[in-house]
Amino acid sequence: MRLCLICIVLASAFGVHLVSANSAEALALQERLLEVYEQNKGAVVRVKAAYASGEVDGKQQIMLRVGTGFFISKEGHVLVSASRAAGANRVWIEYEGRPYATEAVGHDRLTNISVLRVLEPPEGFSIIKLDATEPLPKTGSIAVAITCPLDFGPTPVMGLFTGVEKRLGNKVFPTSYIRTSIPVDGGQGGCPMLDLNGRFVGVSVASIAELNGSFLLPVDALVRVRDDLMFSGHIIHGWMGFEVASKLLEDDSSGVYLSKVIEDAPAAQAGLQEGDRLVSIAGRPIDNVFDVPGAFFFTRANQFTSVEVERDEELLKLSVKTLPRPERDPVIAVEGDVAEEEAVVEAD
Repeated sequence: MRLCLICIVLASAFGVHLVSANSAEALALQERLLEVYEQNKGAVVRVKAAYASGEVDGKQQIMLRVGTGFFISKEGHVLVSASRAAGANRVWIEYEGRPYATEAVGHDRLTNISVLRVLEPPEGFSIIKLDATEPLPKTGSIAVAITCPLDFGPTPVMGLFTGVEKRLGNKVFPTSYIRTSIPVDGGQGGCPMLDLNGRFVGVSVASIAELNGSFLLPVDALVRVRDDLMFSGHIIHGWMGFEVASKLLEDDSSGVYLSKVIEDAPAAQAGLQEGDRLVSIAGRPIDNVFDVPGAFFFTRANQFTSVEVERDEELLKLSVKTLPRPERDPVIAVEGDVAEEEAVVEAD
């Protein structure tokens, strides 16, 4: 009887300890979320864009689009979704309940990113720093978004980073996108997302309605877009002039090969040949055809880019001077089943 009583007392004490420990961990998590929110909410703004949509009964109709954005410089530069700024008749932000006029710096519809400049910035705003050296978040780690849903002010939303994707079905992304469990409808598109350490991870650029989630453009890609938009107002994509195909080999491994090298293009001038196995572009390894657009995304026109290929079992490292991509739109498509046929992607 005494032994039974001792066991009950020990079990009760152990249970209290577990509850206490779990409560302490929950409180610590809550405090960290509050810190991340408080440190960054001063950079987040609501974005409103007016689009003329024709006339009805002689009266001009205006369509209003609402989203979220955030300051990225003390000069008043704001990063927003291109779907909430590109082609608009007028775009403004709201900060702490007050409207501020903006001018467009540049738009990139491919990545759904626009940069605006606030003509007379408010006092006391903060900025979110973009560090291109930040690694991609681990799948399953906690994501913190700060959004301006509907007509509400900056609001924290917690979710998870749920993966890193290079395509969805036959749609190949221009670079790797981060998938999250946080929805971005109701004016939340263009919001910044951070990790529990307060590090900026990426900006929401697309929603995934079927999963009630979203895709982020990672910070390294965002820095690439920001730099070009602030320098020239548009993205200048690099081009080498070759196409690639994925082939299934006898040992069931696959490789990415140059299926076509355009005559007199930079690739041909640098010595690349049809049939070369592509190993890396600018230090980014190429394991499948879906790695190619992402690697090209970070190349810059009129600069030399290292390209590693395998030819006759010999590893070659060549330097290719990229040119601005031709005006035609790139064709990025997957044809057939990669496991059984060739999957063709046209490299930019």
